Amino acid sequence: MRKKDLTGRRFGRLTVLREAQQEGRSHRYWICRCDCGREVAVEGSHLMSGHTKSCGCYRRELPKERRTDITGCRFGRLVALEPVEVDKKEVGWKCRCDCGNTVVCLKDNLVGGNTRSCGCLSVEIRKENMKKAIHFVDGTCVERIASRRTCANNTSGHRGVYKRENNKWRAAIGFQGKVYNLGTFADYEDAVKARIDAEKNLYDVFLEKFSRDENSFQEKKRKRE
Repeated sequence: MRKKDLTGRRFGRLTVLREAQQEGRSHRYWICRCDCGREVAVEGSHLMSGHTKSCGCYRRELPKERRTDITGCRFGRLVALEPVEVDKKEVGWKCRCDCGNTVVCLKDNLVGGNTRSCGCLSVEIRKENMKKAIHFVDGTCVERIASRRTCANNTSGHRGVYKRENNKWRAAIGFQGKVYNLGTFADYEDAVKARIDAEKNLYDVFLEKFSRDENSFQEKKRKRE
């Protein structure tokens, strides 16, 4: 029975170049060149059945293809331009801010509303708060953290907690000009608890110190008078 010659035939992204050496092999293998430029040896039956269509690059690209495309979407002052690999686990998006700066942001932070500018918005808000706030200490508005007010754009029902695309919940807290990631949780209640605990450790301690310092200042002022 004549053996079928696959030389020159194309299977998916693979083009068969020649038959591979058969030493110690019971099945026929073929040297193929993938569209990406890599050469691999593939068993003939896998080519014919459609089981193997590339050198493996197709499988690596699938997760990228399944990612939600936010190109052109606006998030506050930011417009998403293109995805950028941050590391093996995270994908960032190159964004252009209305002020002209270009920054790379995590998608979760964009979608969750945590990142709305290259940083210029925070600077402007801080300056405005310094004009309006009754007390603004160490980059923190005392009245704001004391009120525990939920932002108008919050959709989870609790400040500092928002839902990720994988149906898990991320908790975060802002304090003294920084945003602290408190973790990602499977249950909404755990994310809320993490946020409340962080408020006790950061806000309450800060407010207690401010109260002591303010009382001491007022006491010294009365004595001078």
